[in-house]
Amino acid sequence: MLRSMTRSAVPQRGSRNFLDGIWASVPTPFREDGGLDLPGVEHNVRRFHGDIGLDGIFCNGLVAEQWSLTTDERKLILEASVASAGGMKVGVVVNAQNLAETLDLATHAARGGAHHIVLMRPAGLTQDDDVERYIRTVAAASGAPIVMFDGGAQTGGLSSAMLARLADDGQIHGVKCTRGGDAAEALRAACAAEIAIVDPYESHWLSNLLRFDLRALYADPEPYLFQAPGQRLIAGYFAAYETGDLAEAARLFRALEPIRSLYFRWIMAPLQGGRPVNAVLKRWFGHMGYAAGPVRAPLAPLSDEAARCFDTELRAAFRQVFDSDSVFPTMDVMAWKS
Repeated sequence: MLRSMTRSAVPQRGSRNFLDGIWASVPTPFREDGGLDLPGVEHNVRRFHGDIGLDGIFCNGLVAEQWSLTTDERKLILEASVASAGGMKVGVVVNAQNLAETLDLATHAARGGAHHIVLMRPAGLTQDDDVERYIRTVAAASGAPIVMFDGGAQTGGLSSAMLARLADDGQIHGVKCTRGGDAAEALRAACAAEIAIVDPYESHWLSNLLRFDLRALYADPEPYLFQAPGQRLIAGYFAAYETGDLAEAARLFRALEPIRSLYFRWIMAPLQGGRPVNAVLKRWFGHMGYAAGPVRAPLAPLSDEAARCFDTELRAAFRQVFDSDSVFPTMDVMAWKS
């Protein structure tokens, strides 16, 4: 029989269920002049909660063009996100170029109502003992629950032994492991503490549900790129899984394959090849009716030819899945302007 967590249960800080539900890493909208679009942030967050029904978001990460944001902008984005979130949880990446700014962002997040903070391996630190001291310093200063980003070779990686020590000591409360379900399960086995260790890839989630009952999808952009009001297939297959209707869960999961394939071609494959994908992500995002705006320098927008090709493939994929173009408020002009 499938194990079920009742909706009245409240996942505890540091528990396996700390990140349960559907989460997404969200982009930062900019004005055409490159300035921060705070009304756009608020508009998007309300839609993530009201239209898509996400359980949580996390901001100021790689998807959000973190490298282009000032410390003040990062604080404003978090404040606007928390204020607009309704009942939705908000996490925030707090890594900065130096420890002092990281501590400033972490304590600001803790005071400002963030559900948790996210830490990546700090640039330039290659030894586990240095990284561990860094994490413990942030934990002590902020008091906020910490989710570690374990991206393997992409981010320098984090050792399982170090993560297990930090988990067992109550210093971290979750790990986003991008190295696949088996790697995440091996990390769970290494940790005596029952913390949330999640695989962010939507394409893995049904398998992770069936193999590990992993009820957290701590995802990248898939939940808001694949879903629209009335067309929430990710939420649909999760709901079917929870009721034990595995045939329906599999049917809804398979139905998304044309969009999933488009996502792999235009976003995952280039990303795995080391190429930035923010421009195409923002174009897709804007077509879904969100505030997006341009990418910030030094990133370049899509060429006219690439944009036309992407738009054609995007419309075709959604037509194949939903038999309708109605998901796109408009294809040629960004639908919402701040």
